[in-house]
Amino acid sequence: MKKIVFIAAIFLIFNGMSYSNNQKSGSTSIVETIDGVEYVHNTDTPLHPNKNVNFIEELSIGEEDQAGNVVLFNPFLHLVDENENIYISEFEDQVIKVFNANGKLMKTIGAKGQGPGEFNSIGYIGVSKEGTLIVHDNYSTRTSWFDSSGQFLRSIKLPRSVYSFILLKSASFIICETYRGQDLNERSLDVKEFDFEGKVIRYYDMNPTHPESLIVRGGSGFNYSGLPVSRGSLFKGDQKREIIYHCVNDKYSIKVFNSSGRPFRIIDRSYEPVPFTNKDAEKYRARYKNHLFKEVEKTVRSMKMPKVKSVIERMYVDDESRLWVKTNETKKNGEQTLTAYDIFNPDGYYYAKIWTDRRPYIFVKGKMYTMIEDPVTGFRTIKRFKVIWN
Repeated sequence: MKKIVFIAAIFLIFNGMSYSNNQKSGSTSIVETIDGVEYVHNTDTPLHPNKNVNFIEELSIGEEDQAGNVVLFNPFLHLVDENENIYISEFEDQVIKVFNANGKLMKTIGAKGQGPGEFNSIGYIGVSKEGTLIVHDNYSTRTSWFDSSGQFLRSIKLPRSVYSFILLKSASFIICETYRGQDLNERSLDVKEFDFEGKVIRYYDMNPTHPESLIVRGGSGFNYSGLPVSRGSLFKGDQKREIIYHCVNDKYSIKVFNSSGRPFRIIDRSYEPVPFTNKDAEKYRARYKNHLFKEVEKTVRSMKMPKVKSVIERMYVDDESRLWVKTNETKKNGEQTLTAYDIFNPDGYYYAKIWTDRRPYIFVKGKMYTMIEDPVTGFRTIKRFKVIWN
């Protein structure tokens, strides 16, 4: 018996592995460390199974202000800084409008064009802890900086297209680039950190996966369309702790990278994927009915549908550095359709599971900001909610 115990101990030492039940967290989750990476294997039951959250609306920025003045035409992106100023990009005008915490328009940054401080296609926006605004233009692959007053500082041109803007630090930013190989079907991703002069500081060893697409060849060339379920990488940065979450959406396994680009934690939990139903298939095919590219409609009509949906749909980080994982679980509450969000605390433990009809997006100082689209008119409004836990 002593020989067996001795062999087991040697095996753990040589494999760089240790096990523990983290009693300090109050969780029964199993934690093991392998080669310096902490694996948090969560149970199906969260730490607070009865915890819930309410979102109480307290501000809305829409088409007109209280005086009847038009303030937004076609909002596209939005973010909020530490002073609760709200930055909203306009799709048609290619400008960024800045509102204070009371919803009053303070200033407009940029203009449509190709000159310094101008934009053709605003793709990503971010604001540093110091109040510096960074704007990436998809069309020109140009990234520009503006000071806290909205004055243009400088710009750099990136060599490749940006797939995702992940994290903005005080003197650098992290993006995921996309590029094509020799084969038109081959599209790859790289995660890099750049300084503000455009020099690469480091590469992130994430092995990101580009979402699969429906590629149809026809007389007019190629047409790229979305698949009913597409396997691909998701990213989310925690600006407060300067860490990055990355996962491939078909598995419940989230890898966490520190500010030096090294993985230090993997969060997982058992999960049963949601079935892809006949109703889902009908909805997908309806999107391509009477498609201008007839080959696409034909291909979709004869396509074999998947059996299950993706596991993770989106990831968000709140102002307490909790990770919100949107799944494809839904349920009805009267006329409302509620979606499930798994919430993990900063240590990676399954904190709570909530059901809501809201789409949490940005969290600042106990408040949540999101964009809501009118189902009839299609107009988008930015709303702020007070977050109340109970």
